[in-house]
Amino acid sequence: MATPVVGQFEIDKLFGIPAHPLIVHIPVVLVPLAAVGAVLALFVTRWRHWALPVTAALSGIALVGVQLAIGSGESLASQTKETAAIERHAELADQARPFVFVFFLVAAAATYLWWQSQREAGADVEERSRARPLAVRALAPVCVLSVLTGALATTWVVRTGHSGAESVWKDKKKDEGGDNGPGGTNTPRDAGDGDGD
Repeated sequence: MATPVVGQFEIDKLFGIPAHPLIVHIPVVLVPLAAVGAVLALFVTRWRHWALPVTAALSGIALVGVQLAIGSGESLASQTKETAAIERHAELADQARPFVFVFFLVAAAATYLWWQSQREAGADVEERSRARPLAVRALAPVCVLSVLTGALATTWVVRTGHSGAESVWKDKKKDEGGDNGPGGTNTPRDAGDGDGD
Protein backbone atom coordinates (compact mmCIF):
# COMPACT_ATOMS: atom_id res chain seq x y z
CA MET A 1 0.00 0.00 0.00
CA ALA A 2 1.34 3.45 -0.88
CA THR A 3 2.37 5.80 1.90
CA PRO A 4 -0.03 8.75 2.30
CA VAL A 5 1.55 12.05 1.28
CA VAL A 6 0.56 15.54 2.42
CA GLY A 7 2.11 18.12 0.14
CA GLN A 8 5.65 16.83 -0.32
CA PHE A 9 5.90 15.17 3.11
CA GLU A 10 5.36 11.49 3.72
CA ILE A 11 3.50 10.94 6.96
CA ASP A 12 4.36 7.29 7.44
CA LYS A 13 7.52 7.70 9.53
CA LEU A 14 9.39 10.47 11.31
CA PHE A 15 12.91 9.96 12.64
CA GLY A 16 12.64 6.25 11.85
CA ILE A 17 9.53 5.61 13.96
CA PRO A 18 5.82 5.68 13.08
CA ALA A 19 4.74 9.29 12.64
CA HIS A 20 1.32 8.95 14.23
CA PRO A 21 2.39 8.91 17.91
CA LEU A 22 4.38 12.10 17.30
CA ILE A 23 1.89 13.96 15.11
CA VAL A 24 -1.08 13.42 17.43
CA HIS A 25 0.59 15.74 19.93
CA ILE A 26 -0.09 18.71 17.63
CA PRO A 27 -3.88 18.72 18.20
CA VAL A 28 -3.63 17.21 21.69
CA VAL A 29 -1.59 20.22 22.84
CA LEU A 30 -2.84 23.02 20.61
CA VAL A 31 -6.62 22.53 20.81
CA PRO A 32 -6.74 22.89 24.62
CA LEU A 33 -4.30 25.84 24.45
CA ALA A 34 -6.51 27.52 21.86
CA ALA A 35 -9.53 26.89 24.09
CA VAL A 36 -7.72 28.61 26.97
CA GLY A 37 -7.04 31.53 24.62
CA ALA A 38 -10.75 31.71 23.79
CA VAL A 39 -11.63 31.83 27.50
CA LEU A 40 -9.06 34.58 28.10
CA ALA A 41 -10.42 36.59 25.16
CA LEU A 42 -13.95 36.29 26.50
CA PHE A 43 -13.25 37.30 30.09
CA VAL A 44 -10.27 39.66 29.81
CA THR A 45 -11.24 42.13 27.11
CA ARG A 46 -7.98 44.08 27.30
CA TRP A 47 -6.14 40.91 26.15
CA ARG A 48 -8.29 40.39 23.07
CA HIS A 49 -5.74 42.13 20.83
CA TRP A 50 -3.41 39.14 21.23
CA ALA A 51 -5.67 36.35 22.58
CA LEU A 52 -8.03 36.29 19.60
CA PRO A 53 -5.36 36.05 16.86
CA VAL A 54 -3.38 33.51 18.91
CA THR A 55 -6.52 31.41 19.42
CA ALA A 56 -7.29 31.49 15.70
CA ALA A 57 -3.70 30.61 14.79
CA LEU A 58 -3.45 27.75 17.31
CA SER A 59 -6.79 26.29 16.26
CA GLY A 60 -5.79 26.55 12.59
CA ILE A 61 -2.49 24.75 13.20
CA ALA A 62 -4.37 22.19 15.29
CA LEU A 63 -6.78 21.60 12.41
CA VAL A 64 -3.83 20.83 10.13
CA GLY A 65 -2.47 18.59 12.91
CA VAL A 66 -5.76 16.70 13.11
CA GLN A 67 -5.65 16.03 9.39
CA LEU A 68 -2.02 14.91 9.59
CA ALA A 69 -2.83 12.69 12.58
CA ILE A 70 -5.71 11.07 10.71
CA GLY A 71 -3.52 10.45 7.67
CA SER A 72 -0.64 9.03 9.69
CA GLY A 73 -3.09 6.96 11.74
CA GLU A 74 -4.54 5.42 8.60
CA SER A 75 -1.02 4.60 7.45
CA LEU A 76 -0.20 3.01 10.80
CA ALA A 77 -3.49 1.10 10.89
CA SER A 78 -2.70 -0.44 7.51
CA GLN A 79 0.43 -1.97 9.09
CA THR A 80 -1.23 -3.35 12.23
CA LYS A 81 -4.06 -5.73 12.98
CA GLU A 82 -7.41 -4.03 13.22
CA THR A 83 -9.18 -4.23 16.56
CA ALA A 84 -12.45 -2.80 17.83
CA ALA A 85 -10.47 -0.31 19.95
CA ILE A 86 -8.53 0.97 16.94
CA GLU A 87 -11.73 1.21 14.91
CA ARG A 88 -13.36 3.23 17.74
CA HIS A 89 -10.29 5.48 17.88
CA ALA A 90 -10.53 6.14 14.13
CA GLU A 91 -14.26 6.94 14.43
CA LEU A 92 -13.59 9.46 17.21
CA ALA A 93 -10.82 11.06 15.15
CA ASP A 94 -13.21 11.47 12.22
CA GLN A 95 -15.73 13.05 14.60
CA ALA A 96 -13.09 15.37 16.13
CA ARG A 97 -12.14 16.90 12.77
CA PRO A 98 -15.38 18.88 12.23
CA PHE A 99 -15.36 20.10 15.86
CA VAL A 100 -11.84 21.48 15.44
CA PHE A 101 -12.80 22.94 12.06
CA VAL A 102 -15.81 24.78 13.50
CA PHE A 103 -13.70 25.99 16.44
CA PHE A 104 -11.17 27.40 13.98
CA LEU A 105 -13.90 29.14 11.94
CA VAL A 106 -15.46 30.72 15.03
CA ALA A 107 -12.05 31.78 16.41
CA ALA A 108 -11.18 33.33 13.04
CA ALA A 109 -14.56 35.10 12.96
CA ALA A 110 -13.97 36.47 16.47
CA THR A 111 -10.57 37.75 15.39
CA TYR A 112 -12.07 39.39 12.33
CA LEU A 113 -14.86 41.00 14.39
CA TRP A 114 -12.35 42.34 16.91
CA TRP A 115 -10.23 43.79 14.10
CA GLN A 116 -13.34 45.28 12.47
CA SER A 117 -14.51 46.76 15.79
CA GLN A 118 -11.13 48.44 16.19
CA ARG A 119 -11.44 49.93 12.70
CA GLU A 120 -14.95 51.14 13.50
CA ALA A 121 -13.74 52.64 16.76
CA GLY A 122 -11.39 54.78 14.71
CA ALA A 123 -14.20 56.06 12.47
CA ASP A 124 -15.35 59.65 12.90
CA VAL A 125 -17.89 60.53 15.58
CA GLU A 126 -20.75 61.07 13.12
CA GLU A 127 -20.40 57.54 11.67
CA ARG A 128 -20.16 55.94 15.14
CA SER A 129 -23.15 57.81 16.52
CA ARG A 130 -25.56 56.41 13.91
CA ALA A 131 -25.76 52.98 15.47
CA ARG A 132 -23.66 50.69 17.55
CA PRO A 133 -21.44 48.95 14.99
CA LEU A 134 -22.34 45.39 14.09
CA ALA A 135 -18.83 44.13 14.85
CA VAL A 136 -18.97 45.52 18.39
CA ARG A 137 -22.40 43.98 19.02
CA ALA A 138 -21.43 40.60 17.56
CA LEU A 139 -18.00 40.26 19.19
CA ALA A 140 -19.07 39.11 22.67
CA PRO A 141 -21.54 36.47 21.44
CA VAL A 142 -18.98 35.14 18.96
CA CYS A 143 -16.39 34.99 21.77
CA VAL A 144 -18.88 32.93 23.81
CA LEU A 145 -19.39 30.67 20.80
CA SER A 146 -15.62 30.35 20.48
CA VAL A 147 -15.37 29.13 24.08
CA LEU A 148 -18.17 26.62 23.52
CA THR A 149 -16.73 25.25 20.27
CA GLY A 150 -13.29 25.17 21.88
CA ALA A 151 -14.68 23.12 24.76
CA LEU A 152 -16.33 20.69 22.33
CA ALA A 153 -13.18 20.40 20.21
CA THR A 154 -11.05 19.83 23.31
CA THR A 155 -13.44 17.18 24.60
CA TRP A 156 -13.37 15.28 21.31
CA VAL A 157 -9.60 15.53 20.94
CA VAL A 158 -9.11 14.25 24.51
CA ARG A 159 -11.59 11.41 23.93
CA THR A 160 -9.82 10.51 20.70
CA GLY A 161 -6.39 10.56 22.32
CA HIS A 162 -7.58 8.54 25.28
CA SER A 163 -9.13 5.89 23.06
CA GLY A 164 -5.91 5.70 21.04
CA ALA A 165 -3.80 5.26 24.15
CA GLU A 166 -6.16 2.59 25.43
CA SER A 167 -6.04 0.73 22.12
CA VAL A 168 -2.25 0.58 22.32
CA TRP A 169 -1.79 -0.21 26.00
CA LYS A 170 -4.70 -2.62 26.45
CA ASP A 171 -3.55 -4.61 23.41
CA LYS A 172 0.00 -4.56 24.77
CA LYS A 173 -1.19 -5.98 28.10
CA LYS A 174 -3.11 -8.73 26.31
CA ASP A 175 -0.07 -9.61 24.18
CA GLU A 176 2.16 -9.82 27.26
CA GLY A 177 -0.41 -11.87 29.15
CA GLY A 178 -0.48 -9.86 32.35
CA ASP A 179 -1.53 -6.73 34.13
CA ASN A 180 1.60 -4.63 33.84
CA GLY A 181 2.20 -1.85 36.27
CA PRO A 182 4.22 1.28 35.62
CA GLY A 183 7.51 -0.57 36.04
CA GLY A 184 6.64 -3.14 33.39
CA THR A 185 6.42 -6.04 35.82
CA ASN A 186 3.37 -8.11 36.44
CA THR A 187 1.43 -6.90 39.46
CA PRO A 188 -0.40 -9.65 41.31
CA ARG A 189 -4.14 -9.34 41.31
CA ASP A 190 -4.53 -11.14 44.63
CA ALA A 191 -1.93 -9.23 46.63
CA GLY A 192 -4.23 -9.01 49.62
CA ASP A 193 -6.10 -6.11 51.06
CA GLY A 194 -3.01 -4.19 52.17
CA ASP A 195 -3.23 -4.94 55.90
CA GLY A 196 -0.22 -7.27 55.91
CA ASP A 197 -2.20 -10.56 56.13
